Amino acid sequence: DAHQHLVGRSSGEKSVYLGLVFKAYILRTDSQFALAYFFLIMLGIVERLLSLGIDCIRDKPGQPWRIFPRACSYFVVTMIRYVLMIAIMSPYIPMFLIICLGLTLGQILVEIIRYILMIRRVKQAGLVGNDSSGSLKDSLLDTNRHRMPTQTNHVNESCC
Repeated sequence: DAHQHLVGRSSGEKSVYLGLVFKAYILRTDSQFALAYFFLIMLGIVERLLSLGIDCIRDKPGQPWRIFPRACSYFVVTMIRYVLMIAIMSPYIPMFLIICLGLTLGQILVEIIRYILMIRRVKQAGLVGNDSSGSLKDSLLDTNRHRMPTQTNHVNESCC
């Protein structure tokens, strides 16, 4: 009985409380659970992609207006993180696992996008096919040549 309570809904259990910062829901039916799971997975994916988007808005000398979109994006990402944090506090373990799944899927997408961008940078630099004596590897490892000065990286921040 205790094991069934930890891993899922038992037949006698009628509802699960899902708190989201400004609104709370009581999930009773399978369709409500499916909708909540879908919403939380999508929220995790959106959080990771928006974090990547913040990193893509580069600071440039003479363009201080770029601070505003970064700050607005960070505000939205922070709100999403708090919603996920409140939802993950549910004692219902499948909800915890669903949130972790959403964040993991989002991070997989971020890594795929980063890889595609890295390949594009390599192609633009004309390094593909000229890999004699490790020049491709050296150029990929030398990130200071291709990037702006170091800045805060929001993609690697934890959710909660």
